[in-house]
Amino acid sequence: MMMDQNFSGKSAWVQLYEARHVVEPVSTRLPGRPPAPIPRQKVGITLSQAEIHELELWQEKLSTLLRRKISVGETVGILARICSNRVERIAENKEITDLSDLVEKMVGIE
Repeated sequence: MMMDQNFSGKSAWVQLYEARHVVEPVSTRLPGRPPAPIPRQKVGITLSQAEIHELELWQEKLSTLLRRKISVGETVGILARICSNRVERIAENKEITDLSDLVEKMVGIE
């Protein structure tokens, strides 16, 4: 896979998402599906209708910002990394007592 200079200085996980969309030069290959440039693993989750709706809204918002359709996996990955960063910031200064407390601190309700 050819990587261009656009990847330098970007966070590793952003580079992974962008690498999935790098155009490879046309070459002769064996029949069948080509291997993915970034290994991915299919997972199953159970979501409520409200959670599905929220995820679809985020997918649409992020797709609009990027001016391309992004996958549900990319959406979940981006949101998970944002949440990880936010949890690290709130955990440094505050004690979390329960799920409700965690959610309130993550969304800024105090």
